[in-house]
Amino acid sequence: MGKSKLTKQSENFADWYQDIVREAELAEPSEVRGCGIVRPYGLKIWELIKAELNRMIEADGVENVYFPIFVPLENLQAEKAHVEGFSPELAIVTYGGGEELVNKLAVRPTSEAAMYRTYAKWIQSYNDLPLRLNQWANVVRWEKRPRAFLRWSEFLWQEGHTVFADEAGARAEVWHMLGVYKKIYEYMAIPIFSGLKSESEKFAGAVMTTTAEIMAKDGKAIQGATSHYLGTNFAKVFGVEYLGADGQKHLGHQNSWGLSWRSVGAVIMAHGDDNGLRLPPNIAPIQIVIVPIYKDENKAKVLEFTENLKNKLTAYRVKLDNRENLTPGFKFNHWELKGVPVRLEVGEKEIDKGEVTIFRRDLNTKEVVKLAGLEDALASLLVDIHKNLYEQALAFSKSHIHRIESLDDIKDQVGFFEASWSEDPESEKLLKEKFMMVSRLLPQENESQAPKNKKCFITGQAAKHDWLFAKSY
Repeated sequence: MGKSKLTKQSENFADWYQDIVREAELAEPSEVRGCGIVRPYGLKIWELIKAELNRMIEADGVENVYFPIFVPLENLQAEKAHVEGFSPELAIVTYGGGEELVNKLAVRPTSEAAMYRTYAKWIQSYNDLPLRLNQWANVVRWEKRPRAFLRWSEFLWQEGHTVFADEAGARAEVWHMLGVYKKIYEYMAIPIFSGLKSESEKFAGAVMTTTAEIMAKDGKAIQGATSHYLGTNFAKVFGVEYLGADGQKHLGHQNSWGLSWRSVGAVIMAHGDDNGLRLPPNIAPIQIVIVPIYKDENKAKVLEFTENLKNKLTAYRVKLDNRENLTPGFKFNHWELKGVPVRLEVGEKEIDKGEVTIFRRDLNTKEVVKLAGLEDALASLLVDIHKNLYEQALAFSKSHIHRIESLDDIKDQVGFFEASWSEDPESEKLLKEKFMMVSRLLPQENESQAPKNKKCFITGQAAKHDWLFAKSY
């Protein structure tokens, strides 16, 4: 493992990404095409993200639940737009228990159709609302162009499914949960662009979709999370209704919202450099690695000291790399590639002077710190690393938004394009066919603003708002 095995970002960003996933031991392809094996280091990153997001969701009053992975196919077919949106990605079970199934099952691509018949039983009165449930689960969407973490046929995620008595409450929840996703990405030191999806890009069966979009270092967009207002579309199909205080039956207003381990891919693409990962301390499986530097004559002294040092740093996730027959340089490269935020280098010279050499991965710089003040130095350093990674990503995102007034302005710029748009679905099809680009979002702050240009950059028709467009993963 070493720097030489990584493609440079500037040469081929897609290859660089795959190199990172492999060389940092995050994941690898499985025997099943389109599915991945997530290795312990990669899974730990996801588990740290999951733990914090789950804490936030539960603190907000949402309860966790679990439904089966199999969905009656007739349930999916009940909501026309929903099944049309997912049919190309569905995995269908036609055989089970040694015989052909009379009623075919789908492996869940998402759980609206799996959960809402049960919701109809659980909800009887307005006193049962709002119902706010979340499940951590795996889903299957058959991918034609798989990419580790970002697009696998099977992936892990959370999906929230809520029901409200009225439209106002449900719509408020959509934006509220998008705010939760903004906070979890801030926890990963990643800034997001938040806002509405277009009619063509919204969730199948939804009235409205909001999104958290991330800019990767090659300028492409990653859809980091979505939050949908489903209206009463699914309630009508599955009988999700309640008896109101007025004694009348009313349909429930429903939402769904989700974030997957695509967030791990976003962390790689937003923070990584030519030397490998750069992990924010919050989600680093190892926050501090200690590398002892010794010769045969002082080996015992240095190893004993570094073992004691590790045992003192109980507030952090610490690794002591005391592997034999590997040079310090090899170990340095190894842990830089894995994105460990802080490296402590300790040899006899440092021990005798009462010092430690600290390497910080975000800046690739070193400083010498007195042992007496090490724990205070580490506490402030980890906070500073998180802040610096966030500010670097924010500066990159802000500086790579290109204002365009027509299709002729689209060249090979790295980043997102801001443009005034008519919001005509046919024009979006044209943009996709010609430039492999679609609308990413209408930023929240632009919803109430008039467009900068009165004419649409694609058609010349009257523009409605200023949108962000980009190629995407």
